[in-house]
Amino acid sequence: MQRRTFLRLLASGAALGSVPSLIGTGHADGQSYGGPYWIFVTALGAWDPRFHFDPTLEAAQNRRYTDIGKVGNISFAPIAVDQEALGLGVDTDFSPYLLSNEQFLTKHGKRLTVINGIDTATNNHETGQRSALSGHNPEGYPAIGSLVAKTHGPTQPIAFMSSGGYDTTAGLVPLARITDVDALRNLSAPNTVDPKNAMSESYHSAETFARIRALSRERLAQDRIEQRLPRIQRSLERLESARANDNLLAQLKLPDKLPEIPSYQLDDLERFQRQAELAFAGFSSGLVVSANLQLGGFDTHANHDRDQVRQLVKLWGGIGYLFDRLDALGIGQNTYVVVASDFARGPRYNSENTNAGKDHWPITSMLLAGPGIEGDRVIGATTPEQLATTVDPKTLAASGSGVKITPAGIHRALRQLAGIAPELEQRFPLSGDVLPLFGRA
Repeated sequence: MQRRTFLRLLASGAALGSVPSLIGTGHADGQSYGGPYWIFVTALGAWDPRFHFDPTLEAAQNRRYTDIGKVGNISFAPIAVDQEALGLGVDTDFSPYLLSNEQFLTKHGKRLTVINGIDTATNNHETGQRSALSGHNPEGYPAIGSLVAKTHGPTQPIAFMSSGGYDTTAGLVPLARITDVDALRNLSAPNTVDPKNAMSESYHSAETFARIRALSRERLAQDRIEQRLPRIQRSLERLESARANDNLLAQLKLPDKLPEIPSYQLDDLERFQRQAELAFAGFSSGLVVSANLQLGGFDTHANHDRDQVRQLVKLWGGIGYLFDRLDALGIGQNTYVVVASDFARGPRYNSENTNAGKDHWPITSMLLAGPGIEGDRVIGATTPEQLATTVDPKTLAASGSGVKITPAGIHRALRQLAGIAPELEQRFPLSGDVLPLFGRA
């Protein structure tokens, strides 16, 4: 859509389909949000913990390594980054963008808690993604990003930003699905011809634009009075809120230049880095509380030993980029990062062929970092058959008479850490034990 057309539709109250998903339903109070911030990363498709931080030497489950490495307290599968073996060729050096398990832990392991042996109770992708980011398998529960946004930034116009993964809000906050910085820049400066140019002319003078907005508000108010369909009434209310929040959107400090990775072979990683930069812009502008990021390609029913490793080294490279940039921005100690996947792969290959894959498996892992989360720590484990072990609900030590670690239990602890509002806890209760995953129960 051309920007002139968008402005015309906006003034006439006709742009109902595009704006409500971006802007809130309540009027902002003008206050900037200063943290803590939350980032939720999803490895879409189901990763293989045996190929990262729950390694095994069981030959039926692993054809890629013959020993187990360890950095600090975290064990890892010692698989090197070999571009040619990963199908990336050797014409371009991708070493600045990719990290092996060992490289990732060496650089960032001191800030990580690894949770292994999580029983998701599902092999279904949609259910698994929902469980990973809400703690609840059935439909209807909001993603934790929206709970955090509702609790800490209910009046922010783009409190919950998402680039993918499970991001249902249950109507708590508006969802800002944003992947294009130029589109966001245009929306934040609707009266500017070229928002990238600080010296750009405006479409209208300030006085004329103010008159356009005033007339638009009057027409919208009249439309709301005359409209009888509830769905359109809600859309009109959201559009009204969108216009009221324009002054806050103008505060967005969007990057002039986004990350670029040479060659097309790491396009998905480049997109991940750009997603991260949009989240950073929202945080720095005081408008965003939580953000979803995602990297796909983990559904490796074939060519598992090549494709799964290739996506993992991209993921660690992307999260390494995330941590480095958070620290450079001075908010690394004020940001929570949660990394999860649909469920897991394994435990065995689905054929004897060299290009065999691994199929769905409910026992998985998660990674967490942030203020109050102990680093260089592993909680939980799996058996040689890749089944979940149980843990003592007080000490978290392995215990034959303990409890299973479930997404619900993890999310109960995350909610406690995030200080989720009691009324939201009551509205969306989670079952299971509250485990002292972050030093308290």
